[in-house]
Amino acid sequence: MSDAAIRGIIDLNRYPVDAPDSEQGRALIARCRAALDDRALCALPGFVHPEAVARMARDAEALAPEAFRYDRPRIAYEYSEENWPAGHPRTVEHPCRYRQLLNYQIPNDSPVRDIYLWEPLREFLRRVLGYDELHRSACPHLALTIQISGPEDCNGWHFDGTDAVFSLLLQMPVSGGAFEYAPYLRSKDEENYEAVAATFADPDRHARRPEIATGTFTLFKGDESLHRVTQVGEGPMPRIIALFSFDRTPNQIYQQQYIDELRGRVGTA
Repeated sequence: MSDAAIRGIIDLNRYPVDAPDSEQGRALIARCRAALDDRALCALPGFVHPEAVARMARDAEALAPEAFRYDRPRIAYEYSEENWPAGHPRTVEHPCRYRQLLNYQIPNDSPVRDIYLWEPLREFLRRVLGYDELHRSACPHLALTIQISGPEDCNGWHFDGTDAVFSLLLQMPVSGGAFEYAPYLRSKDEENYEAVAATFADPDRHARRPEIATGTFTLFKGDESLHRVTQVGEGPMPRIIALFSFDRTPNQIYQQQYIDELRGRVGTA
């Protein structure tokens, strides 16, 4: 897309992601890396102009009747065939309810898709993460999604299956719908189940609740950081967030087993 068009969406004066080799671009990359290293989360408030954010939220609400409904308890981990004892953190179920617009349901002319397909953003994220390669997902279902959460909806405690998650908050509800997380609670060598159980039991003590405003683009290390979205309160405004999927290997498509599970749990529109 044209430079003028993307500037109407992203505040490139504040966040020069299109100029990573400039002095300002290098400083931004360094700041993002430091935030991820320190607290597993890098939030860029005001990344998208307010007018563009408002349009994206309106577009998502207009499509909400077509969204798939997810309403099923989840555990915090990916499926394992090991027989874990009752009460173990790998067996504890957490409520999870929201509507989800899948990639193929989001129009090609959507500003959300414009952001996802904008090549300088992909290159910026690659440099922040320090990867040799970073590719947009080719998955027709989950490459780009929008989650819409109304009253009593939530997203239960979990770790992500990918090493980094990128999101854009489009709208917050009147109450509830807060993002909570415990940074770097586990590692590739240590699951730290005791700390996970403690977070389940007392999130006010063990989890963080960062202030994230609409229009904020967020980079998050969710594979090692336990996180959830709290229940949305009553009110006319749902919580709306866009999620962007990238991978270090090209042509990434989620396993058919996962897609079948997704279809099974969300049912019909």
